[in-house]
Amino acid sequence: MLKNLLHRYHNFFSYMVFGFLASVINILAYWLFRHFFLIQYLLANALAWLIATLFGFFTNKSLVFRSKYTNWRALRRELLSFLSLRLFSLGIDSLIMFSGISLLKLASMPTKIADQLIVGIVNYLFSRWIFATSNHTKLTHQHLKKRLQQLAFRHRKKE
Repeated sequence: MLKNLLHRYHNFFSYMVFGFLASVINILAYWLFRHFFLIQYLLANALAWLIATLFGFFTNKSLVFRSKYTNWRALRRELLSFLSLRLFSLGIDSLIMFSGISLLKLASMPTKIADQLIVGIVNYLFSRWIFATSNHTKLTHQHLKKRLQQLAFRHRKKE
């Protein structure tokens, strides 16, 4: 029963673990840039986003959604899709940080932690869409290739 549940929701549970790690990386990188290097909070947020996003791409691709590395073109397409949609989440991230710190006058670290909860949900939905779409396209292509080979074999057999 538990094994079936874990198998059925593997993507979700794996994303929870690696998404949590990406959020921890994001929060720690933000703290380092903001409070150690004294970088302005929105720039520190963007730098932390970049580091966490690169970590997120490779863990999501390989470990969560088990998307295979087929060739450089496919990897580049997935990376660009991932970064494009994550740019949207950077916008949400920055808006939350700006609203919390500049408008509501909240401390930056509690704002950053709350922001990561919201952004984590958005990122899961985007990641699932990117890698599921990529795997579906690949499977469809493989199915078509196999079917064409079967038809060619039948045609040769008739001759």
